[in-house]
Amino acid sequence: MGGKPVYLAPTANALEREVLLGAVRALGVGEGEPELVFTGAQAIEAAREGSRPIAPLRVLWLPAGGEDGQARLAGARELTRAAAPAALRLRRQRQVLSSDPARCRVLVGASATLSELEARWRERTGTPGATTSTASGPPTSSAGDLPSFVERAAEIVLERALRTVTGDRYRSPRRVADEIIGDRKFQEAAEELAARLGRQPSGVMADARAYIDEFSTEQHRAARDVWARWSRFLHRAYDVKVDPEQVERVRALAAERPLVFLPSHRSNLDAFVMAALMHDQGLPPNHTLGGINMSFWPLGPMGRRNGVIFIRRTFRDNEVYRFALRRYLAFLVSKRFNLEWYIEGGRSRTGKLLPPRLGLFNYLADAVEDLGTDDLRVIPVSLVYDELREVEEMTNESRGAVKSAEGVRWLVNFARSQKGHYGAIHVNFGEPLDLAASLRRHGGLGPDVEPAAKRLARSKASFEVMTRINRATAVTDTCLVTLALLAGEDRALTIREVTDALEPLVTYVRQRRIPGSESTEGLAVTSRVERTLTTLEEHGVVERFAGGRDTVFRIGPDQELVAAFYRNAGIHWFVNRAIVELSLLAAAETDPEDGGDLFEVGVEDAFRLRDLLKFEFFFPEKDEFRDELREEVALIDPRWRDRESRSELVAELGDEFRRSGALMAHRVLRSFIEAYAIVADHLAASGPKAVEVDDTIERCLLLGRQYRLQRYVTSEEALSSHLFRSALKLAANRNLVDAPDDPTLPERRAAFAQELADVLRRLREVERLDRPRARPTGFADGHGQASAGSGDVASATVA
Repeated sequence: MGGKPVYLAPTANALEREVLLGAVRALGVGEGEPELVFTGAQAIEAAREGSRPIAPLRVLWLPAGGEDGQARLAGARELTRAAAPAALRLRRQRQVLSSDPARCRVLVGASATLSELEARWRERTGTPGATTSTASGPPTSSAGDLPSFVERAAEIVLERALRTVTGDRYRSPRRVADEIIGDRKFQEAAEELAARLGRQPSGVMADARAYIDEFSTEQHRAARDVWARWSRFLHRAYDVKVDPEQVERVRALAAERPLVFLPSHRSNLDAFVMAALMHDQGLPPNHTLGGINMSFWPLGPMGRRNGVIFIRRTFRDNEVYRFALRRYLAFLVSKRFNLEWYIEGGRSRTGKLLPPRLGLFNYLADAVEDLGTDDLRVIPVSLVYDELREVEEMTNESRGAVKSAEGVRWLVNFARSQKGHYGAIHVNFGEPLDLAASLRRHGGLGPDVEPAAKRLARSKASFEVMTRINRATAVTDTCLVTLALLAGEDRALTIREVTDALEPLVTYVRQRRIPGSESTEGLAVTSRVERTLTTLEEHGVVERFAGGRDTVFRIGPDQELVAAFYRNAGIHWFVNRAIVELSLLAAAETDPEDGGDLFEVGVEDAFRLRDLLKFEFFFPEKDEFRDELREEVALIDPRWRDRESRSELVAELGDEFRRSGALMAHRVLRSFIEAYAIVADHLAASGPKAVEVDDTIERCLLLGRQYRLQRYVTSEEALSSHLFRSALKLAANRNLVDAPDDPTLPERRAAFAQELADVLRRLREVERLDRPRARPTGFADGHGQASAGSGDVASATVA
């Protein structure tokens, strides 16, 4: 490869230059003396003489105790030193060099010839002719000149060399703005954008440069260690549970391709849990996208030194900002830096997954399309908390409360509140999604794809991610116990009644092999149930009464939405079963003389229910959904295919329901259907008038309170602004919110209300079938079933 290398140290300070000069002299054995230079221009000039390769060089300062590269967690002093002004850092380096020289290392990166570097530079910038001037001196400020490119390439190679010492735990892109701005494709796209906006290209480039500088982050070793310690402190009230086999699968993937982690979002702790987990498992750090509302001091400065990219909450009308962000994310993916963001866009206030926000997901799809990054994998991540300090605050927002603004005081209060013991955080990595393959499968990737088809494919791919998050979500003790209590018809339950209610649920979880089933198998044991109830009582969710003959438990006053939050974390596992129960009832009500396959009749109704609930739950594609329904029917009646006649199956349906034990529909769907029925009732009463969303939600909260007092609504959790908002999305999807020129609007609104009333009627029938198993002991045994909870949603429209 020619003579002795030219060693390039583009970031060395005065002391480091002395160290590097000594190292280079030690390398000078044999013919020719190695040469140390400090700028790209000097390296180019020296390399041209004798066709010498260029090898990057840098000094690595290890933290105390880090001679083997696996240093102890850095403390606050290390972070302060790392962020200190250059003069103070230089003084500290001199102290280290004299007292502990083993902490000073010299890294040598892989070398490259000048012709190789020039070829890569021409390809990137589109420069056809000879190279720029190689006169010595500092490089020009242009992001696209060859000396600057050589310096950037040296820093990238040195970053790779650094990871051989520190491992993948520490990674950071260098000089990102120069790298992106200097790219020919970026410049061409910026010129096209300028022409479309009627602006000068230089102005668009300047704005884009400013935005990219705003996005750019570092991942400093000391800062990341401190961030991990801070993250552990914040979630100190929890034990983090993660499957080591899942971690190893992620590690193997990270070694081969770029990853994008898309976790569920239920708490402000989520990002801190992920940061500590990635650090503790020695996985490459993620560049995490967060809202700029969280960039206040000290989170902002610390976050930026840990790869947190703070983005503006709204930028729909700022095309240059969108352009810069899209290119920045594409750059990170192309350089194999992992990304992380929360696809729901905000914390779930109900406990179940929210619909995906497609803005950033579209940018990711753009990167796959524009850069051909077919090796990118999306990692769905489920985070479930046994209990959560924030839940009461979030559920209050469901009743109309205003969200508190973040700031220093908020951070201090949040940190202080995370004390005691709140159980475990269950972190599960779902099945990776090959994004390019998913987009192709849905017809959204290719040179001739229409924009509408592209949007549809990306929407389907994002829903595929959400489905995989759900499939990775563990069912917890808290989820099942709150599911049992919320189905208690406003009654307090004894320990035995709770245990009896849990037994079929645990059996169902085991039959379905739901994540977490191995840890819930012993839940239907009195001592374990009581322990879970006691924990919920300590945090105010459950109320205990021990003054009578038996101790009884119920959901505490105004705690229904809190309990529903915990239940909803795993409720999606039971939705198909609930739909099957309702659909089989609908099929059984058809005239046996009509003939036809009972399953197919039920499937038609199941798809109607699927459409009714599509803004609440994520369902698979139709063929897969049909297969899942067939599996659920087999769990209810394994012999359903062997029945001699349809009428025989219909006649024995009630018995099979009772024998199956785990009747779900009234437990799982009642609050959702009652909330939708309230909205439908309001729409029907509005006649042909258009309604406004926020006003309708306020009115439905009041109407729901009236119906609750009248016992028309049996579920307190149905009084939720978030459920009302989903109901209005469904109504808008059916053109029932604003259709002033449609004379059939009142009739269609009434039909919508009647559809929900019919579902409510079937829910009550499933509940009736479940009562013989769930009826209480004691006074009610001799005097008939207590009437509490027997009310129906029943107004002139909803009855």
